[in-house]
Amino acid sequence: MAQNANVLSAAERKQGWELLFDGKTTSGWRGAYATEFPQKGWVVKAGELRGELHEGAESGDAGDIVTVKKYRHFELVFDWKLGKGGNSGVKYFIEERQPKPAIGSQAGYEYQLIDDADYIYNGKYLPADLKTASIYDVVAASKPDVTMGQWHQSRIVVNNNRIEHWLDGVKVLSVDRTSESFRQGVADSKFKDYAGFAQIPEGHILLQDHGHSVAFRNLKIKPLP
Repeated sequence: MAQNANVLSAAERKQGWELLFDGKTTSGWRGAYATEFPQKGWVVKAGELRGELHEGAESGDAGDIVTVKKYRHFELVFDWKLGKGGNSGVKYFIEERQPKPAIGSQAGYEYQLIDDADYIYNGKYLPADLKTASIYDVVAASKPDVTMGQWHQSRIVVNNNRIEHWLDGVKVLSVDRTSESFRQGVADSKFKDYAGFAQIPEGHILLQDHGHSVAFRNLKIKPLP
């Protein structure tokens, strides 16, 4: 486990940061569309929140997990690790609209986590907007392919309509939700028929069960005014 993982410094506490994962329990999380945390699949081991998932399909094992709280404007940081061929994601603005999706995950803005170089989707290598740190299927991140099997640090900043995605200390995506490019990205995406997708006001943070094992640590959030 990384030294001083899953703790807040005095400076972070003063700045308003909150831990989303204490390194020991699943407090603050529950299953998506559920009141309790999943009984299998998601576990806490060695200071990591791990999805021990193997089915290779969206919500095919334990299902997604979400924060109990909702967030509107925020800065979120997290460490993550995937193995070769892995696929997961961190979503925000999750509304849990009814009815619950029959298959797959609840729609939201997804900070994609995936094996950029080797993942095959519909028989092809990934386009840029389906690679790590992109807003999945909407806005592509500008970055080289990410190496699997090691820890990475990601950051999501949502400040009014401005969204930034960071990866390992580098800003790789910046977009305004009111811009034509963002609206066009939504119109060209799988979310085009999701009413109001371009302007969801707030929602839960979600860790995705995509049927591949994934590990998280140092999940921290700072609500913004």
